[in-house]
Amino acid sequence: MKEKIDIVFTWVDGSDPNWQEKAKKYMPERNFDNERFRDWGTFKYVFRSIEKYAPWVHHIYIITDNQCPNWLDLSNSKVSIVDHKEIIDEKYLPTFNSNVIQVNTHKIPGLSEKFIIFNDDMFLNAPVKETDFFRNGLPCDFLIENALTASIPWFKSLFGAMLFINQKFNKREFIKKNFNKYFSVKYGIQGLRSFLSLPYSQFTGFMSTHWVQPFLKSTFENVWTDFGKELEKSSYNHVRNANTDIPDYLMRYYQLASGNFTPVKISKRSKFLPIGDEFDVIKNVVTKEQYLGFCLNDDLVEDDQYEKIKKRTIDLLENKFPEKSNFEK
Repeated sequence: MKEKIDIVFTWVDGSDPNWQEKAKKYMPERNFDNERFRDWGTFKYVFRSIEKYAPWVHHIYIITDNQCPNWLDLSNSKVSIVDHKEIIDEKYLPTFNSNVIQVNTHKIPGLSEKFIIFNDDMFLNAPVKETDFFRNGLPCDFLIENALTASIPWFKSLFGAMLFINQKFNKREFIKKNFNKYFSVKYGIQGLRSFLSLPYSQFTGFMSTHWVQPFLKSTFENVWTDFGKELEKSSYNHVRNANTDIPDYLMRYYQLASGNFTPVKISKRSKFLPIGDEFDVIKNVVTKEQYLGFCLNDDLVEDDQYEKIKKRTIDLLENKFPEKSNFEK
């Protein structure tokens, strides 16, 4: 019998007046029409991509703040809405901090040991199997060292996460025990980054890509056991704080440094597509199945271009996924 694999989304409807009224108290200078809160109308196509390319998914959870997509059919037994208060202690609420929300993912009632975190702008683009995300009982991932520099967004937050990792794990011992995971040929030329980091006795940072991330629920439980006090302190940040947040990346870093992953090739897994980029580039990726998935990231699209780019994006996704999924009303 195959093990259950769930999918988890964190989602917000930034156009909701009730949500905006609550958020203004904590983000008084925020323009709620900007890119972080604009609704591109693409979320339902993410579900269509999952139903088309990953019908084996056991259950889908959407973490929200007293909201629900207006197209979602909650009578579908494979989907559930999870309100913030179900997984986050009331003293930290309301929260508009994605880091706080995601580090509490493991508290979702009924969540399987194996699950995949999606963002609402991440799509499957070709047929995928369970083994594309989990092999040998472990998440598929890659450990490639990549030195953190001050030019990286959220540098202090990520640097803090690496301090926790090096506090818990010994790099030299890891390499001895997991030689084939550190020097895997599957990493290709990117693996050279780790060779360059060999002189350093501690982990310098981990390379990442902006796509879906498989996890073990037990990873989150172990992180909370080891760093619970620090996570609780960070949870008081109602909005994201680049200096004091403990980033959700810590969960992946911990999973890597503990060796709880199976090495996987990086190439052709996903493609990051800023939604305002050259349309021919986006169309070429979306209409073919060269990549397992893609991310249509909302970048700095000018207001006067928003409606035009939104329409061409919806038209493209409608052509890619023309049939309504069973998750839609």
